[in-house]
Amino acid sequence: MLAAGAGTRVGAPKALLRTAEGTSWAARTAQVLHAGGCAAVAVTVGAAAGEVRAGLPAHVDVLTVPDWRRGPGTGVLAALRYARAAGAQALLLMLVDLPDVGADDVRAVLAVGAEQPSAALVRAGWQGRGGHPVLLGRRHWARAAEVAASGAGLRELLLHPGCREVEVAGAVRDVDVPDALPPGTHLPQRGGVAGGGTDGGTGSGC
Repeated sequence: MLAAGAGTRVGAPKALLRTAEGTSWAARTAQVLHAGGCAAVAVTVGAAAGEVRAGLPAHVDVLTVPDWRRGPGTGVLAALRYARAAGAQALLLMLVDLPDVGADDVRAVLAVGAEQPSAALVRAGWQGRGGHPVLLGRRHWARAAEVAASGAGLRELLLHPGCREVEVAGAVRDVDVPDALPPGTHLPQRGGVAGGGTDGGTGSGC
């Protein structure tokens, strides 16, 4: 799970946002990944690392990203190192700010790459727009590391004609501004409730 950013436009690190039930977004996303079939779950932490770590379930591995201010590519690199060390055949990348992506969606992405995990190149998307989660087989890790280190993101890799797409409506509804937050979402550093619109669908490592 990529969760190291400061969430400047939202007003707090997105990993520390809380659902109406009081669960942190980092913990909620970890639960989704675990329930969706990930053999192991890890979260990258940077901004407010101690607070994020304190709110995670015991089964989640924590990947500290000291240079998180350089951009999301640093978290991708940390996730790739983690997957290599674990001997995994594939790595699922998921953003922390996708509240409409559930365990069934994660399971659907994993299923597409299950036949040949090491060769998998799969992304969730919706109506032609690419989103997350993204499944990268080991065969693609070297190239993924190159583009992540360059700061260009994974877009170039995911434009490969062999990349398969799974339709997931919530995959493209990541949250970048307070008005996009689901109703009842709590901003921890403000002690209040942030409120998306009236429609709960507005908000948008394994």
